[in-house]
Amino acid sequence: MPSHDLLAGRTVIVTGAATGIGQAFAVGAAAQGANVVVADMNAADETVAAVEAAGGKALAVRVDVADNASVQAMARAAVDRFGRIDGLVNNAAYFREVKLTPFEELDPAQWDRIFAVNVKGVWQCCKAVMPAMREQKSGAIVNIASVVAVAGQPGYLHYVATKGAVLSMTKGLAKECGPHGVRVNVIAPGFVITDATKNRPIEWQQSFLKARAISREQKPDDLVGTALYLLSDLAGFVSGQTIVVDGGHIMY
Repeated sequence: MPSHDLLAGRTVIVTGAATGIGQAFAVGAAAQGANVVVADMNAADETVAAVEAAGGKALAVRVDVADNASVQAMARAAVDRFGRIDGLVNNAAYFREVKLTPFEELDPAQWDRIFAVNVKGVWQCCKAVMPAMREQKSGAIVNIASVVAVAGQPGYLHYVATKGAVLSMTKGLAKECGPHGVRVNVIAPGFVITDATKNRPIEWQQSFLKARAISREQKPDDLVGTALYLLSDLAGFVSGQTIVVDGGHIMY
């Protein structure tokens, strides 16, 4: 991606940034001039190196978004290192371990864990960055949901429910955060090929491909432009919106 200055001098936190979609968001923000907080439960050396190669400054932070103390420490580390927080991409999600399962057979423990990460985690990250954004009277939050929250998807009810919650939560957050100069929007990706998804049943993958207006596999980089737009001043009057990025599968 060519280097420009959409996010020059700004600090953006990306959760779940060690691999896949989160890594693409982090590198994309760096290429637009941002300082990037690379937040993940796992080591993120590869992403840090890619951010620096793209011309950005990187801070790696180990974080469990389901744990409030961990999330608060992430926000403090960002402010300590870069002095401000301008953007947050809530990308971290519990999905890799989720298997196609009829809703009557879902494990209650997994139900609780997926909500702790995918819903509570989004809330906790927003809560953690809000003091810095409120003080600045500016900020942009981009929550990552899924097209399944719009269209439904059999066999993944708990995941679908969490992403539906993210859509609704974004609208409520936009109303509460707007008076403080903070915009909150959501991206709903289609089925994206990553290490966490490539082993899904081939028939399931093909069903997404066949339904798209743009008939090819979706890759993490396909989401980056939309995220950069929402993080930047180009979207300065956009808040509470859901943007579906799925190659024209769902016309939303």
